[in-house]
Amino acid sequence: MVKLYKLIVFFFLVIVSNLNVSAQLKGYALTVSNQSSFARYPILSVNNFAGKQVSNFTNYPNPATLRTTISYTLSAKTKVNLRVIDLAGKQLAVLVKADQPAGKHEFEWEFANNNISAGMYILLLQVDSKTYTRKVIVQ
Repeated sequence: MVKLYKLIVFFFLVIVSNLNVSAQLKGYALTVSNQSSFARYPILSVNNFAGKQVSNFTNYPNPATLRTTISYTLSAKTKVNLRVIDLAGKQLAVLVKADQPAGKHEFEWEFANNNISAGMYILLLQVDSKTYTRKVIVQ
């Protein structure tokens, strides 16, 4: 029962973090309910966050059938670890494990190379001590 609870909390955090990141990166507005009225607050762009190491962490197409392109932008040279896990938390692949310079980086992930079948997977991008997540749907 405890494992199930931890798994539910983990997926909730992954989903919430993905929604927040995509809202920040695409400049959406956040709608906040105040009982009888609604107020809209613009979300600041990623460039306005001091100390942000990664921005524009995306993958496309999503959902995908054969491959997806993973892209991210680093603010400084840093150690990067990009991994794929399944919904049970099992690591399926290490896509990138290297020091990378500042700037935009892209990686094309071919599902057949890692025996990936249809389902939902999670990309974990670890940059120094911070971890960023994205979900990938394979059809």
